Amino acid sequence: MFYSQHLASFILDTKEIPAEVKNRAKELMLDSIGTALAASKEQSVLRAFEAFKAMSCKEAKEAKIWFSDESIEAQYAAMLNGFAAHALDYDDTHTEAILHASAILTPLCLTWGFSIGADGDKILRAFVLGWEIGARLGVASKGSFHKRGFHTTALCGTYAATVASAILLDLNEEELINALGIAASFSAGINEFLSNGSNSKLLHIANAIRNGIFIAKLAKAKLSGPLSVFEGRDNFFRAFGIEQDCDKDVLVKELGKSYAVMQVSIKPYPTCHFAHGLIDCALELRKDGLKDEDISSIKCFVDEVPISFICDPLEKKYEPKSAYEAKFSMPFLFALAFKDGFLSLKSLENLNREDVLSFAKKISYEKRVSSGFPKYFPGHLEALLKDGKIIKKDVFINKGNFDNPLSFEELKAKFLYNAKLSISEEKALNIITQIKNLENLKTFTI
Repeated sequence: MFYSQHLASFILDTKEIPAEVKNRAKELMLDSIGTALAASKEQSVLRAFEAFKAMSCKEAKEAKIWFSDESIEAQYAAMLNGFAAHALDYDDTHTEAILHASAILTPLCLTWGFSIGADGDKILRAFVLGWEIGARLGVASKGSFHKRGFHTTALCGTYAATVASAILLDLNEEELINALGIAASFSAGINEFLSNGSNSKLLHIANAIRNGIFIAKLAKAKLSGPLSVFEGRDNFFRAFGIEQDCDKDVLVKELGKSYAVMQVSIKPYPTCHFAHGLIDCALELRKDGLKDEDISSIKCFVDEVPISFICDPLEKKYEPKSAYEAKFSMPFLFALAFKDGFLSLKSLENLNREDVLSFAKKISYEKRVSSGFPKYFPGHLEALLKDGKIIKKDVFINKGNFDNPLSFEELKAKFLYNAKLSISEEKALNIITQIKNLENLKTFTI
């Protein structure tokens, strides 16, 4: 049996989702809606709004933008909501898969799914199983997509969106197998956005949503895809990853015994997730009572894949030119957290603080393999004090990881803070009520 056949059988045979898995899915959705609402005034989001509105067909079924009173064609509304959910880099991550699927699946399911008449129970199943397949592909790649320069969320997120769309459109087994085969031809997204902090990374989210819907519709119309999409001569892992490093058995191992949504980490800081363990270290150094003037230098130990995102080239990372660039600057983020004792959305409003810039230049890095990566995004460092003493800090499990999670109260506080940047507290609280009751809903409103 080909992997695509095995996965299709599992997806269609899974009719009931365990209660704890549903509850976690709801938390991830709530967090994604909040991060989208917080980004409502971002220039990139507003520009995308204009673009998607121009492409929208007025005769098509419309859906509401979460942060606006306007409605546009449902698939474009979902794309824009997803774009916004990822715009601040404050959305969740499956750390081992290195995948941001909730920013894709939450608007795909809630915005587009309800627009085509799906009910809340089907929407929850589409969200959970979309996450399941997308995450398994990411884990199987063993980080090799990123090593090749591809954005795992762009590749695996397309599969997550395809599976969710297939469930929402009631594809049969043959159609679903074809959709899995077709999806590889639509997977795309490179990491060159890092060179100048451009918006193309956000389009990976919107593109995955659009392509997932499109692929499911193509498969429902009986277009075919390769059965051997994961095994053949030019398979998905060979095309985008380093095939000999991959573990394809992960695709089908213990299907249904555990669910990927249970291993998703929610961010406490609005930055690239790779930096979170080191931000935790910075806060620990500060708690020790150390001051800038006590420290001569800091060496951070970082795994290979994160280096290309948050450390290299170091000279450029010392002085980010935009808030988005700053989210991918390990020394700048470390310095902010150490100086202020926290890191929030407001932390990135002033990139010219001399105290932060000068402290950041004390920070360097060295490549080192850590035992927990990529299940965890750990932080390890040595700080050389001016009196010659060396202080070591090790954070093995970053705050917000599923093994060191935010409490529901912490998650709720994050959501309300984010949501109230765009809507009233009354509306925000109503969103929480709706999400808690999602399986019984026929529509979702903000």
